[in-house]
Amino acid sequence: MRIQQIDIDKIIFIKKEYSNSMYESIKRIGLSFPIKVIMENGKYYCQDGHKRISAIKDMIDEEDYQKRRKINIIVMNNGNSRSNDCWRVKNMH
Repeated sequence: MRIQQIDIDKIIFIKKEYSNSMYESIKRIGLSFPIKVIMENGKYYCQDGHKRISAIKDMIDEEDYQKRRKINIIVMNNGNSRSNDCWRVKNMH
């Protein structure tokens, strides 16, 4: 699992309905938690955060709100690649 920042247009997601309070919160403070995605064949697929991405996408389209184009994501390990095993930093004796 790793955290990175990418353009919202690189994420494949399902458009969902969201509340006005979510829209206003994201507009005011941004995302509190990164969007969870998996990467397959060089493409990012949303696993958790469809409503948040939908709100940001509408924000960009309706208000030309470019500040939110790059968002934080967590790339989940789908088993095809080795993740960073932080616990291995410790002495394993």
